[in-house]
Amino acid sequence: MANRIKYIFLFFSLLIATSLTAQEQFPRKWNTEKIKGTRQIPYPAYSGFPFLNDKFAMGEIEFSDGKKLNNLGLRYSSYRDELIYYNSAISAQIVIDKISLKSFSFTEENGVKRFFRRQYYDGFLPGERFFEVLSDGELSLLVYRKVVLQTCPPYNDNGGILKNMSYQLAYNYYIYNSKKGYELIRINKSSLLSKFDKPTQKVVKKLLRKNNISVTDESSFVRAWNLIKENEIRIDF
Repeated sequence: MANRIKYIFLFFSLLIATSLTAQEQFPRKWNTEKIKGTRQIPYPAYSGFPFLNDKFAMGEIEFSDGKKLNNLGLRYSSYRDELIYYNSAISAQIVIDKISLKSFSFTEENGVKRFFRRQYYDGFLPGERFFEVLSDGELSLLVYRKVVLQTCPPYNDNGGILKNMSYQLAYNYYIYNSKKGYELIRINKSSLLSKFDKPTQKVVKKLLRKNNISVTDESSFVRAWNLIKENEIRIDF
């Protein structure tokens, strides 16, 4: 009888020790109750990609009250405009309640940090959206990285099933000011120059040539935009 009690005591002692060890594996500040959300439901399987980042990337979220949590595995869904984090405590992917967030950021494998801010959009299909901030300030350059599910020419998926829908990019770029709101802009040189009067356009062209910037894509557009701001050239908006 004494041996049986001894074994039972040892069993529960090991169980408690294991539980404490498992808890210590999570950050001390970890509190899953701070993050409100629901389990992520898998999207329909079609060609294309519904997410912005292929894998979960380490990042930080800021709540509406200003509090922050970092060292979280984050993934942004361009298809649903949702932020998903991996809850290792329950081994589940959780869609964070959008309204609870002010902003979030994550760092990609190549070291590039991406920052998103929740803002109300009052244009077509108004509502709360996550905008990636390409350039911040009194006048900001934002992008809404939307992916849509649209019909396309028929194709066979990996399982040989015939399908006619795919995930397709539908990004929208905006100039934003808190007082004037949003203005849609195209990512090309002509659209950029249209924000200046004729005399200033000549100044901008000269500045871009001097710095060897040819506006051909998003990256070069952002470089040109920041260079113009650094030189304090007024942008018509």
